[in-house]
Amino acid sequence: MFVIRGTQKLLKEWETEPLQVDIYPPLNSWHASLFLLNRRKNIVFMHDISRLSITLFGIKKSQYNNLPTLFVQALKELMISEGIDERIVKAYIQEGEQMLVTTTNRHSVMGTLDEIIFIMKELDMEHGCELEKNQWNNRIVFKTVEYKYPVDVFKEMLEKHYKLESI
Repeated sequence: MFVIRGTQKLLKEWETEPLQVDIYPPLNSWHASLFLLNRRKNIVFMHDISRLSITLFGIKKSQYNNLPTLFVQALKELMISEGIDERIVKAYIQEGEQMLVTTTNRHSVMGTLDEIIFIMKELDMEHGCELEKNQWNNRIVFKTVEYKYPVDVFKEMLEKHYKLESI
């Protein structure tokens, strides 16, 4: 089960009541924020530990009911495109079939999330497909992950976690 920690703006737009979730495995914890780019609403999800980000572009009001499905589809697409083992992708995606929604709790993740949003706005990432934009965003080095690419940190975490469990 994934925990999505949304900003107040996102939770209001999503029209969902946040649950009280204090402790949860960091592997399944994500932060999310809503932002406008070219008068379109977009949602960026960021993994708490690796800072891997998934952005859903041009979200309409009617799509909020399917937000968990859209997120999982985009995550799966990114994981496969980055060469993560299919068994690991399948196992991780199965964990995300259910989601809990709660409020944000880590300022460092929100700061990194704001950096990604700032970069997308400054570069005006309107051209290219969503997958390319997400791949590009995950090739930015952050201090919070020891100056590594978020996608590499995420991949290492998954491989370590699922090898211990031996899929």
